[in-house]
Amino acid sequence: MLTLPRPDRFAPSRWLVCLDLQRDYVVPGRALYSPGHGGIVLACRQVLDVARAGGWRVVHSQRRNDDFGLTPRDMFGAPIEGLRPLVTEPVFFRRGLSAFANPAFAAEMRGARDAEVFLIGFSLAGSCLATALAAVDEGLELTLLEDAVGAGPVEGVAEAASNLLRPFVQVRSSSALLVRDLEEIS
Repeated sequence: MLTLPRPDRFAPSRWLVCLDLQRDYVVPGRALYSPGHGGIVLACRQVLDVARAGGWRVVHSQRRNDDFGLTPRDMFGAPIEGLRPLVTEPVFFRRGLSAFANPAFAAEMRGARDAEVFLIGFSLAGSCLATALAAVDEGLELTLLEDAVGAGPVEGVAEAASNLLRPFVQVRSSSALLVRDLEEIS
């Protein structure tokens, strides 16, 4: 007899992927720093607050270099203050460009195939682009919250990467999402 899998009533309907929310992007003098990243941190914090209050599944992916250690110079890989993962939120470390380079992350995200998935974080032209395209390959419906994704200091990168992604993923501003979800929470 053929049995169909039953839907998981307890599976979250919304997921938030927090990509590279690390200090390297916000500390002046670091190679990945951009003065505009302060606004990105604020937008990420607002989205993360709404996701947590709304009971979304929140997952974090952070890049790690082969030489990562616990010396003070390596603390730039630590999470940004105010955007640290909660103990209930898994953190997946990777060496590759896409978050899906970590097999455990890819396995976790299979649970999001019937959910809304939102992406925030840093490195739009790098890890965000690679992760978004890998999510499409995995069958996920992804929305990139463009004002909550840092593009870096190079002019025109954000627009070019967003335009490249538009045929494959939704690209939206977090403001509409925040208004809608804050109304639902209230």
